[in-house]
Amino acid sequence: MNKRLALLAASGLLATACFGKFALGVTQTIEPTPILPGANVKQELNIEADGLLGTAVKQALTDAAAKGQAQTQSGTQWQIRDNSEGSAVHLRMFRTVSLTEAQTAVAQSSTGGFDVGTMTIRADDWGLARHYTVRIVVTPSAPTNPAGTPTGADATSQQLAKAILAGITYDYYVSLPGVVTATNGVPGDQSRLVWHLDLSAGSERVLTAESIYPDVPRLIVLVVVILLIIAVVFVQSRRRRPSAPEPPLFTTPQS
Repeated sequence: MNKRLALLAASGLLATACFGKFALGVTQTIEPTPILPGANVKQELNIEADGLLGTAVKQALTDAAAKGQAQTQSGTQWQIRDNSEGSAVHLRMFRTVSLTEAQTAVAQSSTGGFDVGTMTIRADDWGLARHYTVRIVVTPSAPTNPAGTPTGADATSQQLAKAILAGITYDYYVSLPGVVTATNGVPGDQSRLVWHLDLSAGSERVLTAESIYPDVPRLIVLVVVILLIIAVVFVQSRRRRPSAPEPPLFTTPQS
């Protein structure tokens, strides 16, 4: 038993040293349109990797960009910011889409092979408040296997593959406007909800959240309109009020 634990520990250290680390963060932010109905969704992928995993990520994104230039892809294109230094990969992919486009499945070919999930959004407009219900189905997946990644079916290869997956983190963030009323996630930084996904499970996860957004801009507009109506009614009432006749300046004495 002790030998097996030692082997697993050694495999983990070897995997980290050889293949490096990989961290993927996906953020979905819903931003209501001020006053008018509707909303936009900001989608963002933050990728940090090094070693062979970093090389695999770089190659996957390069291939995705080449395919995007060769083939006209539908929908809003991703913007990419590359702050990589040497073997350390620091990439940020982002775009802003409508609620309708946000619910369209994102092709993994456009994100370098990463599954950012399929999102369903229900937006109920209650006038002075809006209710949002979000459901995301995501299947965590590792990046394209770099050269040298074990693919055998024997026990040692499987243990090493699990050790590699253990060095990969996948965090999913959702930011909803207003007050969160229900969720199966946990509160994170910057008022976001977060889910820590397990790549080794290999099964899909369902992420859910609900919120109520008090529409303050609409409330301000409503108050201003009411005050204007009151002012107009007050001015009109003053104009319509009959004025009392003024007494004559000189009076003629009666005989």
